[in-house]
Amino acid sequence: MTITTIKFSVNNWDHLYSLEQAILNNEKNTGKLLSITGTIRNADILDNENINTHISFKQSDHFPEYAQTEIGQVILGQMTRLADRLECSLNVNEKVFEELRKNLMEYADIDGIHIIVTIGLITEKNNWPVNTMYPIIKLDYAMKGDT
Repeated sequence: MTITTIKFSVNNWDHLYSLEQAILNNEKNTGKLLSITGTIRNADILDNENINTHISFKQSDHFPEYAQTEIGQVILGQMTRLADRLECSLNVNEKVFEELRKNLMEYADIDGIHIIVTIGLITEKNNWPVNTMYPIIKLDYAMKGDT
């Protein structure tokens, strides 16, 4: 078991809230879904290919129950490698969701500021076959300015 770290800069983010859509779609667009996208570049585990990444955060009404590794690390979710992208959907509580949404709204559109996402995965070896998933044990984001 190895912990592998991959990073990407957020290219786009999406958060939609429409009362009409919430009523018509019941949950799909209730404002409880936030997604970010970016591209991971030159990661050994991805054969040094540029891979698009999509992460959805779903606000849970209750504190989500997270599985743990054998040594007690919290497993936040599973990241899946598909032929053309990485993707995952993570449940988070309202406080975490609102903090992420606030930071994205505040920093994402400022010229010279980049939001860098770091993901820590438990991997078996230094490659990631298509159509497999690895547990996520770390997901951090930081705002960085141009130098």
